Amino acid sequence: MHTASVERLVAASPTRVWAALSTPELAAWYWPPRFATEVVVEPWPGGRFELDSPAMGMAARGQVTAADAPVRLAFTWRWDGESDITTVTLTLEPAPSGTLVRVEHAGFATAQAATEHAQGWADCLGRLPGHLAND
Repeated sequence: MHTASVERLVAASPTRVWAALSTPELAAWYWPPRFATEVVVEPWPGGRFELDSPAMGMAARGQVTAADAPVRLAFTWRWDGESDITTVTLTLEPAPSGTLVRVEHAGFATAQAATEHAQGWADCLGRLPGHLAND
């Protein structure tokens, strides 16, 4: 199995980054605005984690497996229309200039799928600093 790993330093506290990752606020930055993203995040074990873009005809859904605010959020991930289920772990670590966000997305059958998802996570996390700067 293959894993996508991405890190991003964000100029905000872990508590603030946690809120951006674990609440419906995620819809404001995760995918581009044209996606009109709808989100359900229930940050507790057994809760739902759902990203839906009716405008783009795509969605990913999962179940929260671990939540330790503001340090770690883990959930399963399955794209609508696909059978493969992978796992995502988001870890937030205090850093001198903010928070280091780590993403480990594991369980891919191919290195190519892991690489594509790493690029997707990098793109998504690339929007987070701009969102937080608007606070």
